Amino acid sequence: MDLSVDSTVTDDDIVVLVISGPMDVETTPGLRDSLVRLVDEGHHRLVLDLSGVDFIDSIGLGVIVGMVHRLRPHDGSLAMAAPSPQARNVLEITQLTRVVAVCDTTDAAVSAVRDGRAIVSVSPRPGGQAQAG
Repeated sequence: MDLSVDSTVTDDDIVVLVISGPMDVETTPGLRDSLVRLVDEGHHRLVLDLSGVDFIDSIGLGVIVGMVHRLRPHDGSLAMAAPSPQARNVLEITQLTRVVAVCDTTDAAVSAVRDGRAIVSVSPRPGGQAQAG
């Protein structure tokens, strides 16, 4: 199965990427390249809508972790929206939710980025969870 990515940019320059399909060893290299290109072009506020992602493996997680590292020097923000049950489980087990905001909806994720609640920092999020909505 293929991975598809559709993106939009809000009026205040938050890039929302709607990702559909599995984030695995076969599909994520293109996603990684797109995300790196966005950061290199100066987009440092991102939302990943994971509602259409039915599977994430370690390579998919690596792409998210890589984005955290790329955004940190820019005081960037990253939020994930509406992860499927499998994706949410993987994010929680790996404790990635301590670093990246996870929201129930795309609108909540955009708000978290806009309000500064999704800044990727070196310190874990207060309370141990990055639930922002």
